Amino acid sequence: MIKQGGKEAADSKSRRDETLKDRYAELRMASAQIKQLQQQLEAVEEKRQELETAAESLDSLKSAQKKTKLLAPVTEGIFASATLDNTEELIVNVGSNVCVKKTVDEAKALLTAKQQELLGYQESMLEELNKLTDHAEALEKELGQMLQEEEQAGQQGKQA
Repeated sequence: MIKQGGKEAADSKSRRDETLKDRYAELRMASAQIKQLQQQLEAVEEKRQELETAAESLDSLKSAQKKTKLLAPVTEGIFASATLDNTEELIVNVGSNVCVKKTVDEAKALLTAKQQELLGYQESMLEELNKLTDHAEALEKELGQMLQEEEQAGQQGKQA
């Protein structure tokens, strides 16, 4: 009988150890997901700020005079000196390398729509981040309790 009691205690400890390992792995995975979501949120916020800056630039362009000299971006960090001939129409890439003429207001409306889309995406990401954070906190609490119980069981075993 003593042998069976010892086996049950060993099996119980093995199950607790396995559960502890599972919870720890789950916590690590949740932490990695939280970090990834935070990075995505930062990228979305940067893009949203870029769109806001672009909208402000369109406002400046709308009030600019014809023949105004400006720097036109050729690629990132490279500009060409240009003269503004038309302050009412822009050429806008609408996707798949298709460009169409749009008024400044129409172009600004496109930027505003993109900003709204990003805000919606940001809100859903924040919701997911909050859920993951709550889950990770619950796991941390559970792990803390399990470790405390493990420590108490070890101390009781030493006293017996």
